[in-house]
Amino acid sequence: MESQVLQAVKELLYEVREMRGEIESLKQEMKSFKQEMRAEMESFKQEMRAEMESFKQEMRAEMESFKQEMRAEMESFKQEIREEVKELHVRIGKLETKVDKLHDKFELHAQKQWQTEADVYRLKKLIGIE
Repeated sequence: MESQVLQAVKELLYEVREMRGEIESLKQEMKSFKQEMRAEMESFKQEMRAEMESFKQEMRAEMESFKQEMRAEMESFKQEIREEVKELHVRIGKLETKVDKLHDKFELHAQKQWQTEADVYRLKKLIGIE
């Protein structure tokens, strides 16, 4: 009986050693798995950083392109306004010339004597009042 108990204890010890070996093996696998996961996570972080940097560069380039377009549009708009202002100055100059001529005519005709209704009518027609 004693030998059977001893045999059973030996078998249990053997099984415990096998289990410990399996546990150690599982621990190693877990350790290896953790290292793989850490490496993958680090690789993923690097990829994300690179992608973000690339995206930032694209956005900067896009913004610079947009700025250039806006500057060109603004310059074009300024040029159009300058041309309009020049045109308005020309028109104002022409109007001032007309006003001066009209004033000169009025002065000239003011020196004459207007006696009849027909004279007054001709004067009004001359200065554009009808």
